Amino acid sequence: MVASSRVTRRDTTRDELSARAHARGPRSSRLRLSGAGVLLAGVLGLEVAVMTRPGPLPGGPAVLYLVLGWWAVALAAVAVLARMAPGRALTVLLLVGAVAVHALALTSGPRMSDDLYRYAWDGKVSSAGIDPYRHATDSRELAPLRDRWLWPDPAGCADLGRRPGCTRINYPTAHTIYPPVAQAYFAAVHYLPGPPRENKIQMYAAVLSLLLTLLLIRVLPLFGHPPGLAAVYAWGPAAGLDVGMDAHVDVLAVLAVVAGLALLARARAGPIDGGGAPAGTGPPAGGGAGDRERDDARTFRSRPSRRVAVAAGALLGAAVAVKLYPALLLPAAARRRPVVIGAAAAVVGLSYLPHVAVVGTDVLGFLPQYLSVEGYAEGHRFLLLGLVGLTGTATKTAAALMIAATALAVWRTDPTRIPVERAALWLVGTAFLVATPAQPWYAVLLAVLAVLAGRLEWIAVAIGPYVLYMALFRNLVISDTYARPGGYVLGAAAVALTAGVRWARGRWRTSARAGT
Repeated sequence: MVASSRVTRRDTTRDELSARAHARGPRSSRLRLSGAGVLLAGVLGLEVAVMTRPGPLPGGPAVLYLVLGWWAVALAAVAVLARMAPGRALTVLLLVGAVAVHALALTSGPRMSDDLYRYAWDGKVSSAGIDPYRHATDSRELAPLRDRWLWPDPAGCADLGRRPGCTRINYPTAHTIYPPVAQAYFAAVHYLPGPPRENKIQMYAAVLSLLLTLLLIRVLPLFGHPPGLAAVYAWGPAAGLDVGMDAHVDVLAVLAVVAGLALLARARAGPIDGGGAPAGTGPPAGGGAGDRERDDARTFRSRPSRRVAVAAGALLGAAVAVKLYPALLLPAAARRRPVVIGAAAAVVGLSYLPHVAVVGTDVLGFLPQYLSVEGYAEGHRFLLLGLVGLTGTATKTAAALMIAATALAVWRTDPTRIPVERAALWLVGTAFLVATPAQPWYAVLLAVLAVLAGRLEWIAVAIGPYVLYMALFRNLVISDTYARPGGYVLGAAAVALTAGVRWARGRWRTSARAGT
């Protein structure tokens, strides 16, 4: 009976989205198709412009302005694609755009980050039968593994603007920071066939990115949203720049997260409040403009089976063992089935166990130093908290309390009313606004959660790290005092404003209905 209701719900969601799109007529569909093509051309043009900017990583300020324009065009494409009928034509269009974005990225080296060189090195170390956590990168024990690509000769170092004896790998005196599942991925890429050097790592990141795009297209109707929302990721800088050019392993973690959340979402059944719309059905345009009254009226009959919960927890645990921050999702995912946390912890523990047996506490790698380098140990990185006058220990205490309070609030929410993807978005989004990370590629997870939840206003927060990251390296038009927190300030304002509008609309609709 439950399986039947799941199928019925998915089919109803797709049918309603398709009916709404077809109701606009064939001429409207052709216009939207043409508009999407023009916007895709704009996306590709901006990508080329980002690639061709001169200078060392991360490039000049123009890179930031082009990336902001790229986000704007990708969001405009969503406004068009989300109104197209779900089906083969839309899927093909989304995938053609995604493939084009990654094909262009393969013609470029890294643009904003050099992390992929670390990936290549860790994979090479593992392939030599050496635990990647055992030695620092520049240790004498690993010297026989050095090659002219990652350890250029004096002429190559001069081309990079560095002294003789340089390496392309960042933090060469440190041990690796990446968790075990990421290390397994690096080793796999080392063994797999492909083009040389950077392009090989980029190619496999592109494969993961296209798999993520396909998964989003497939599961978005399950979450109640049109598949066209996938363009936010697939045609935007998250895919083209952070994954395509810079090949960040975060895409593997996000792929596991989406798969895990989709398993939990499948457990939803039809509404029990007597309404006719299937649970989770959102407006055809997505974009976070959902009706609050309808959202609050949704309830679901079932909860995940133990087997589904364990599988979802295992996927989330795998994501944590790629990059640690997906652990933020666990309170949202485990509300109905706490076994999710146990399964996730088991996967993380088992993945670390062989390395702990070999190198002990060295598996922590560069993590403690990283927190200090990024300013978290001293409390400098919490930029929004700094704006209200908090410093040092007070800042760290306030940050910890805010994130813990959000996690507790999410844990106590009714999972029959607040779906897992929205609760997860609240947690990750709050963590971004509190911790204000500088790495744009961390925001791939936030952007994808915004898509799954149909709350695209959170993309404004995902853009914040781009502004901060560039401000750390380059002088922007406005002073650092305003530029560094500025992106996050605007992102927080966009989320607050949208939430206020949504609340006001819900109140107005409730009052109007009461008046009738």
